[in-house]
Amino acid sequence: MDELSIANTRLKATRDEHDRDCEEKIKALDEWERRLHERMNRLIQRKKEISEINGNLDAADDDLVEVNAGGEIVVAKRSTLTQIHDTKFKAIFSGSWDKQLLRDNQGRIFLDVNPTCFRAIVDHLNEMTISSKESPPSPPIVEDECKHPLQHQLELFGILPMIEMPDSNIIKDQDRFIILHDWLKEGDSDGKFFLLHRGSRDGLTNQAFHSKCDNKGCTLTIIETTCGMIIGGYSNTSWSCSGRYSAANKAFLFVLSGSDILSPCQMTLIHENDSHATFHSLKYGPAFGGGHDMMVNGSNVRIKGQYGYRPGSLPRGMYTIKEMEVFQVTKSSLPARTAARNIASRGVQPQPVTRFAPAINKAINSRRACLLQAEAEMLHFEESFNNEQKFVEKFASGDAQDIIALNVSGTLMMTTRATLCTIKDSVLAQRFDDSKWTEQGCNCSPVREWTPDQVNTWAKNIDGLPEEVSVMLYENEITGRELLTLSRDDVNMMGVKRVGSVALLLKEISSLERTSRDFVTFMEHSPYCFGKILDYLRSKRFHFLGLIKNEPALPVICDLQKKRFEKVVKYYFPGDAAKAILG
Repeated sequence: MDELSIANTRLKATRDEHDRDCEEKIKALDEWERRLHERMNRLIQRKKEISEINGNLDAADDDLVEVNAGGEIVVAKRSTLTQIHDTKFKAIFSGSWDKQLLRDNQGRIFLDVNPTCFRAIVDHLNEMTISSKESPPSPPIVEDECKHPLQHQLELFGILPMIEMPDSNIIKDQDRFIILHDWLKEGDSDGKFFLLHRGSRDGLTNQAFHSKCDNKGCTLTIIETTCGMIIGGYSNTSWSCSGRYSAANKAFLFVLSGSDILSPCQMTLIHENDSHATFHSLKYGPAFGGGHDMMVNGSNVRIKGQYGYRPGSLPRGMYTIKEMEVFQVTKSSLPARTAARNIASRGVQPQPVTRFAPAINKAINSRRACLLQAEAEMLHFEESFNNEQKFVEKFASGDAQDIIALNVSGTLMMTTRATLCTIKDSVLAQRFDDSKWTEQGCNCSPVREWTPDQVNTWAKNIDGLPEEVSVMLYENEITGRELLTLSRDDVNMMGVKRVGSVALLLKEISSLERTSRDFVTFMEHSPYCFGKILDYLRSKRFHFLGLIKNEPALPVICDLQKKRFEKVVKYYFPGDAAKAILG
């Protein structure tokens, strides 16, 4: 009996220890969840407080937003400019930072960017409003000479990710890979591309394909036919020689170009859980759909129809393959890895439990997985908002006095003094440094920012205008922005009745508005050459501020302008400074 008593005591102690351990695990998860809720509430409160200070609480989707992009005025709806979530572009135009944004003397948001590239981005966003998943918008498009500034803007605003171009013989321009990237992103496979198989190198045979591509995870197949089509497919299931069909819930087919192809098109599965999404056999290369929708056999690709994939612009028939490439595509798991490190640093270990009953283990581990995902999302929200705030402070805010309007031989360009002074000891930096710019009298406050006191002072100095008019302006608390909008009826309602005084005041307001708008610095040089210099300086400043990753590439100059460009560069950047721009 003593042994039984000891055994019972031991059993009870073990059970109690088990229950305590299980309870501790659950309490740890409860505490983890509580901290996540606290962090989310703090972030929401922080956003609210900053928005109340810097934001426009009346911002609405239908607002027309006026943007001065390097001297060119662009107008778009707020809803159009904020379509792409989780981007710095959306942050600028969301309304949350309106009071902090740099504005020109007309009150428009000023962005020191290449206007042609900015217009291309807005055109892309405009097209997005009338596009669909089956017919996506074209990426921002510019002439070859502007591709570097455009890419810098895309990186700057985070609109389209900087994609590391794969080693492809078929697709050589980034625009097409951006389209593929967007499609892959939906399947969380927007990481790096690793070339597994190339027909011209490894042979256009089924055996070569399987020897290089089986059991490699997610893959992207790109095919160029002898008739000029670029088609392919993506599978998130590894290829094999099983002789069976397989599900691949993120699989899709695509066509990028061809003689009768109007625009790139993605064809997703009709049923996500289709068990015939892909077919695996040594008799064939990559094969998609039951039937098959698209099947590679040696040096041929056959397209039969829409068995498992949605209708699209893939033309049926048998085509000869000119080149085929298969890339392994890695999944984007960086946020989860970052979250795991963050959790570990907080003392919460994300390892699964195994010591309890299977049902309890499963429940605890399931909750851990959910909390890990929530931690990743929370970390992303926090980092995104911090990055957004830093971006606005570094790039989109500033003093309106530092906006420089340039008349470059008749072409209006606008930039900031900081951009013009990017390369120290240059002629531009010396011309627009603090002391000289102040000496030019350009440190006056923009009219639209005048206070009622400044309006009163201005009115008092108008020769022939009765002092009572300036008093009326002051008593009505007229600001500079309001002054520029006053009409004859407004002036009469304010109490100015004498016809001569009304006419004189309106004339001076008109002159003031014109003067504040038209003040420019004249630059007697080729607009083409100076514009290229300005683009280079902007990108160099973006890099200096840590807003883009790489140093700007050398400007792309057309042959007819190369000699003139070299001369203008050497004029503004004597000595070694010119080498950085000319190469």
